[in-house]
Amino acid sequence: MERTNKLGWVIFWMVLGLIAGGILGESFGYIFGKLGVMSGGSFDNPIRNFFVKSFDLDLGFGQNGWAVDLYMFKFRLGLGFKFNVCSLLGMGISFYIMKWWKN
Repeated sequence: MERTNKLGWVIFWMVLGLIAGGILGESFGYIFGKLGVMSGGSFDNPIRNFFVKSFDLDLGFGQNGWAVDLYMFKFRLGLGFKFNVCSLLGMGISFYIMKWWKN
């Protein structure tokens, strides 16, 4: 029973870190985009792109998705992942916090 409890905590901290890192990445992207415009550059500058550009992995979305067609009903199933630098950083920080968390 204790092993599934620890697995639940690991999944909880991983999801929490990914969400916090995604929010942090979007915030950094907005701030660095505005700073790029204020300094005479464009909103789409290399520093902003470092935090915002992501690696996308889509399983089942789009035209090649998994479709179940039952004549009256049609289901399309899929799963997508989007990782950027800040989401991975947030996940690492959340694992570090989890290491010292007392449950």
